[in-house]
Amino acid sequence: MLPMPLLLGVADAAGVDMAIVYLALGVAWLASEAFREGGEPLTFARWKMRMLIFTILGGSAGMKSNIPLVVLSVLGVTPALGLVPWLTLRLGQPHCAIVLGASIVGAIKIAACGVARIVYGPDFITLGYVAGDWQTAKLMISVMWAGTVAVSILGLIACSRRFPPA
Repeated sequence: MLPMPLLLGVADAAGVDMAIVYLALGVAWLASEAFREGGEPLTFARWKMRMLIFTILGGSAGMKSNIPLVVLSVLGVTPALGLVPWLTLRLGQPHCAIVLGASIVGAIKIAACGVARIVYGPDFITLGYVAGDWQTAKLMISVMWAGTVAVSILGLIACSRRFPPA
């Protein structure tokens, strides 16, 4: 519920970005708590309900984004589905897992900016190729989300190997 006040109070693209960051951090926190020793797992039904509430509030608040809010929400929580649980299991410290997971996603974004620099040249910032706008920064945003999803899938696979199906 952390991003809800932001969704209701701000209706511009920066508000959408911050709401997604808050959503991602909140879900990462829940995932880390669920996978720590003795933690209670979050059920899929509860997760689905929270995502639905977030999407309905975002849509009703008139949030504007070039990428649909549902897609941004799902992409924003992907680290909580694989990366954060795997880090929590490996480190045994849920809060460290959140910080390290956020650092990994930040490093992926920096790498995506590096790709934009290589492809578009030294004026890539001035030309808007690393902006938060999907219309001008498609390459950087695509590389960032693809990297984030890939790392999350790898974490999910590593978790599934640790807990084989019964």
